[in-house]
Order: sequence, then C-alpha cells, then structure tokens
Amino acid sequence: MKVLLYVILSIGSLYATQVDAQLDTSDNCKGCHLNITSKWETSRHANSHYSKNDLFKKSLEYIVKKNPTKILDEVKLECAKCHNPRVVYTKIDEDDKISILFDDKNLTQQYDKAFNSAHVKDGINCIVCHNMDKIHLNKAKGSMGMQNVYFGKKGVMFGPFENAHSPYHKTEQREHFQGDNPKLCFVCHYSAKNEHNLMVYTTGLEYDDIKRRAKDKIPGCKSCHMSQKQKGYASNYAPEGKNPKSRMVRVHRFASVDNSDIIKEHISVVDSIKDGKFIIKIQNKTPHKLPTGYGLREVVLRVEFFNVSDEKLDDIRYVFGVNYVDKNGDITIPHLASKILSDTRLGAYNQRKLKFDIPRRTRYIKYSVTYKLIDDKVAHEIGISDEFFLKDYVIVKKKIKI
Repeated sequence: MKVLLYVILSIGSLYATQVDAQLDTSDNCKGCHLNITSKWETSRHANSHYSKNDLFKKSLEYIVKKNPTKILDEVKLECAKCHNPRVVYTKIDEDDKISILFDDKNLTQQYDKAFNSAHVKDGINCIVCHNMDKIHLNKAKGSMGMQNVYFGKKGVMFGPFENAHSPYHKTEQREHFQGDNPKLCFVCHYSAKNEHNLMVYTTGLEYDDIKRRAKDKIPGCKSCHMSQKQKGYASNYAPEGKNPKSRMVRVHRFASVDNSDIIKEHISVVDSIKDGKFIIKIQNKTPHKLPTGYGLREVVLRVEFFNVSDEKLDDIRYVFGVNYVDKNGDITIPHLASKILSDTRLGAYNQRKLKFDIPRRTRYIKYSVTYKLIDDKVAHEIGISDEFFLKDYVIVKKKIKI
C-alpha cells in the first residue's frame, strides 16, 4: 500500500512541469480575477524572476564568481525551487554542466528557454500557488519550494472555497488555503541553510518559536501580508444576467515595504529625554524577528545632534541586522557565509531601549528609523544598481528641539 501511494504521489509530482497554457501567466487570469491580479502585480512575488530582481540576479552571478565549481544555470536552478518553482528542470547533471561550459548551443538554448518561458518569468503567480494540490513540508529540512509540494493536474486550480465554479478551469477546495494557517507560505518562507550548514533565513522557525511560547493566539502570515478577510469578490465573472458572487476574501498584495505600510504598522518607536540622555525605545510587533527573511535586510536608527548654529555635534548609527562573513572574515552574502559575525535583530514582540549621551550645546536632535533591503557595503560588493534595493524606506523621521 505504501509503495502504491508513493507511486501515485510521484506521478502527481510530474505535473509540476506541465502548466496549462490558458493559465500560465497572470494576464490570462485578469479577465475574471482583476482585483486580485492588480494587487499581486505590486508584490515582490511578481518580481521573483532574476530578470526583474537586481538583488537576485547579482547574487546569482556573485555566487558563481566566488565558486568556480558552479555554473550560472546550476545556481539558477538551486534558487528556482522557490523563486520560480514551475521551471521544467530541477537539477543540472555533471554531463550537462560540462557541455554548457564548452558552449553547447543546443543545451544552452534549451535551458535559456526553460528559464525564460512566459510562466517562469511571470514570477510567483496564480499557477504557482493555486495549483498546489498537496504540501508535504518537512520543517527539519526547511523551505524546499517545489520539493515541498505536489502540483495538481493541468487545468485545475485550488482555493479556499468549496462551491467555487469557473467556465475556464476546474476548481477544488484545499485546506492549506483556508483560515490563517501559514503552511502554504512556509513552502518557501520557513528556513534554509547554505552549504556551510549556516542559516540563511529562519522566518518560519522564528514564528513557530514564538507561537509555542506565547499564551495568546499568534496571527499567521496572511493576516498581515495579505489582509484580514473582508467582503469582496474572488472573481468578477458572473453568468449573463447575474452578479458576481460576494465572498470573504483577502487582498493579494503580499505586503512589503514598497507596496504597503506594513513596517510602519508593526514597529513602534518612542523617544524621550531624561538625565542628559536621548532615549529611543523600539518595539517589534511581529511574530518573527525584525528584520526577518533574507539576511541582508536592516533596520537602521540614525541620531544626529546639532547646536544653535546648525553644526553637527555627533552622528550615531545603530543597525538591527545580521553580519555574515566568509572563511576569510570578509562580509559576504548569506549563501556564501561560513559564520555569523553578529546578530542585533529584535526578537518577536520584543523591544529594545537605546540611550545616547546628549552632547553639550545641543539645541536640537534629528533622528530617523529606516528599513533597508541590503547593507550598503554588500550592495557595492555584488554590484547592486537598482534604487529599489539601495534606498532607505522611512519608518520614522523626526526633529526634536531641546
């Protein structure tokens, strides 16, 4: 019986490479799901392909530059299990690597076609999430993307509703779309280690840790990164003469610093002055560390003191983040690191109080708390040029007179 089940599931996994042409990109879904796709287009899910993500692209190239035993297509596939899980290949064998290195045009074109097919370049789109039939997440192994799921047959879309119908595809209900269960998100956002057995990100582990310790109910990913359920339409399609069916739905924005106020809503900053000190209390109101996810993200506090002549008396910078270093002790990206030099992030629901001496003759203080997607030094090292990744996303910016 176990053997039969394994065979059935293995057959099911073959459908991961078979994407229905009618559903392969979000453009094909807009006709019926305009509200959903318009929000999705603002998300980082829509930009998961390396051609749309400068940090991802430059990181891939940097890994190959620092590791001569790897080729670019090989690293693309390693990362595609989460970034582009519907790519038709899962691995490049050694013979193919050698052929690509010797510029085998047929093989190179074959992989280029796979990496740049319409549904792969469309990112983490409708067909990625809503064609997930079964999830077999092994938390001990962490986020394995496509290796954590069995995709459904072509032409079948899965969702939270039992009575959903479409004239363009089959629709079935699945448990992992219901409630606020983070299981679906953890397919790619639980945890991962690099080849040195060092954690690259641990968002799901952080969440599970606080959930075990907390007495109150902890919200799942959907409540914050999508929305609370609200009255709306999963589909704007309706048979002739009828109105679309109203449902309780979530906003498919997959909130980040660029398309929402999620950081401002989930970090509290309180300032005060006492006994000649400037005091900042920063509180993390999320069920994971701040910042979390990819290890190069930072929350930066900057405090500047000025005199009556607007001369700067002192400039202090405090960073909440992780410093990854390689075997030589040089700062590097998480995927190449052999050691974590420091980790100053805020724990889930934790707060930190920072005190700074106010210099004599100070007349006013300027301070800001910003969110950065990558450390400046590492950004320069790997060659990031997209301002989206280089800019400071302002959480708080304030001037205080003494």
